[in-house]
Amino acid sequence: MEKLARTMAEKIAVHMQYDDDKKAVIAYGLTAIFQMTVLLIIIAVIGVVFDFLYESLIIFIGVGIIRKSTGGAHSETMYGCILISALSVAMLASLSRYILCFKMNIILNLSISVFIYLLGLIVFYLKVPIDSPNKPIVKPKKIKRLRKQSYILVIVFFMITVVVIFLAENFSRFYSLAVSLRLTMMWQMFTLTDFGIRFFEKIDLHFKPA
Repeated sequence: MEKLARTMAEKIAVHMQYDDDKKAVIAYGLTAIFQMTVLLIIIAVIGVVFDFLYESLIIFIGVGIIRKSTGGAHSETMYGCILISALSVAMLASLSRYILCFKMNIILNLSISVFIYLLGLIVFYLKVPIDSPNKPIVKPKKIKRLRKQSYILVIVFFMITVVVIFLAENFSRFYSLAVSLRLTMMWQMFTLTDFGIRFFEKIDLHFKPA
């Protein structure tokens, strides 16, 4: 994917008469697009095979949306990123679909959601944004904007979860969808913690070239 991205970026740069810096930006963007496309295909195939496609897509898309504001631990290698993402989405989706999707009292269901999203607000308040050494976030205005966006996302996801919980009273499949929304928030909280960051670093050690 990286080789294909570089080749395409080279052709685009020549055609548009871009310098090396712009060519590098194009190559980076194309690599990210290819990576996300491959990952989406893998997750979709696994979801269809094991019958948790909806849960997989909620988690995959949900984490992607939240990460844009919060940042968080991530793999620095492409193989590590694809492996962690595919396995984590599959694991969380299977938990949502087959283990944690049991019917429960609506008050209890709502109470669990309130607890998780309040915890999310606390974690986001303490940790957001998490940047990377390659792209440090230093501008106070940007930091303030990202923090505000992260709080809004917690509220939006909570509201969506509440709607799904009420729908679950008539459509049982929505129990697992509500769980997948909560696990999306919990996974993103995990990637903001020191333990989550160390976890990703250990995975990366197996994929970095010697």
